[in-house]
Amino acid sequence: MIELEESAIISHIFDLAKKNGLISIAGKSGTGKTTLALQFVSTLMTLEKTYRDQCVWIQASEQFPKKRLRTLFESYSDKVNYVLKNIFIAPGIKPFSNYQEQSSYFRKLKTTIFPSNAKIIVIDNISHFLRFNIASNSDFKKRGAIMDEFFSVQLFPLIMRCLREKIILILVHEVSFDPTSGKTKPFFSKLYDRIDSININLSKTMGSGLKQMEISSKGTSTKFVYEIAESGIVNL
Repeated sequence: MIELEESAIISHIFDLAKKNGLISIAGKSGTGKTTLALQFVSTLMTLEKTYRDQCVWIQASEQFPKKRLRTLFESYSDKVNYVLKNIFIAPGIKPFSNYQEQSSYFRKLKTTIFPSNAKIIVIDNISHFLRFNIASNSDFKKRGAIMDEFFSVQLFPLIMRCLREKIILILVHEVSFDPTSGKTKPFFSKLYDRIDSININLSKTMGSGLKQMEISSKGTSTKFVYEIAESGIVNL
């Protein structure tokens, strides 16, 4: 596991999160979205000597990566044991099967009783089932209604709760290519543009094994070149 002071990437996200607790991570498969979320969460949970923070990890479409967590903490058995016991995974057995299951769960999040020291919530990934549900509807008005309901009834109440209770909310997204900007963006980026978040975009460098990360917040952006190692995301 790379300690906070040893990672410019994690340190930068940590500093931004002190002022804005809403984080969006987007990128194609293989860019390290889940690894970055897991590394950031684990670092926060073990930052203080007296570990207290807890996390709710919602495996919306992606299975929680327990084996990956163990490799991150290979030399820190006390830390990995604490993190494993204090990341509460929902749903408990496997990810949701469809959009209806996910929606039913999301609608309850505004009143769900979280663990007493829950300081972080991760949703991995938030756009998968929404994308398929939209694609299955050819009616333009119905598509718009689905997206509006998702934002106003499911997501926005959770965001407001996290703001009130000072909980960091991390949303992991799938992406699509936007020909206008020439960049990959989260699916339904216009929907998520309503949210004032720290936006982290991960991409692969063509013809190279290197990857690039752009972290944007409040009109400013910082870029990092990184690789994915056994110990996590490593900036180069």
